[in-house]
Amino acid sequence: MNLPLRGLLAAALLLGSLRPALAQSAPDSLAQAASSDTLRLAQRLTEDEEEPATASTLPVAPAPMPVAVTEVTLHGTVLDVASGKPVPASIEVLDNETGALVTTLRCTPEGSYSINLPAGTNYGLVLHSGAYPFHSENVNLAARMGFPETVRNFRLQKLEPGTNILLNNVFFESGTAKLSPASTAELERLVKLLADKPKLKLKISSHTDGTDDYEAGVVLTKQRAQVIAAYLTEHKIKTDRLTIMGYGASIPLRASALNGDLQRNQRIEFRVMAN
Repeated sequence: MNLPLRGLLAAALLLGSLRPALAQSAPDSLAQAASSDTLRLAQRLTEDEEEPATASTLPVAPAPMPVAVTEVTLHGTVLDVASGKPVPASIEVLDNETGALVTTLRCTPEGSYSINLPAGTNYGLVLHSGAYPFHSENVNLAARMGFPETVRNFRLQKLEPGTNILLNNVFFESGTAKLSPASTAELERLVKLLADKPKLKLKISSHTDGTDDYEAGVVLTKQRAQVIAAYLTEHKIKTDRLTIMGYGASIPLRASALNGDLQRNQRIEFRVMAN
């Protein structure tokens, strides 16, 4: 049976207080033995007293091992770029490889959205909302190790002169002006926008990431802009509504190559000239 430390110390002191009585009723040798035993007990209790655990003495928990991500939670907010107010948008989620519609969801009144998607797929997100033109984003949820979460926020611009809109789901084969089949859905959306708004005039511009020769980049971007314009005119959009420009690498969005920033400079966008 284990006694509390304070109780043991009290017992030791009590034995010490009995020393005079033991000296009177027993031989000196017995009294001395009792006194010696009392001191040894007190010393042992003092030496055996446990110290409180500190950070250095506590066991260190092993770092969590990264796990393979099979499903990713994609979430974020959709706001007006000028006012910062929520936009009640609907979001189409497409498989960019097949062009198939995966699902459609709507933002909350606060402008937020959240969806769980299988990892290992390149998705296209297309936002639609009233006074705004369609807005597309490319979201590559590659299979990986780590945290199963990706945040993507959207800032929408109204369709008015001077507005620049990125066509994030238009792709070309590397180093060429040949459109990838995955671009078809995005170009069809642009055709519909122009068909629904017959007064709308656009400047189609193309940009590179600056990793190639500057002059070659200018030539390539002009060719790519021409290919976009040709697709639109083939779908009954009049040429006088379109202007094209190839800027090469002269107008970058990003200056850093970290985390793929430099690659985002290679893009197709349009500017609203009249609506």
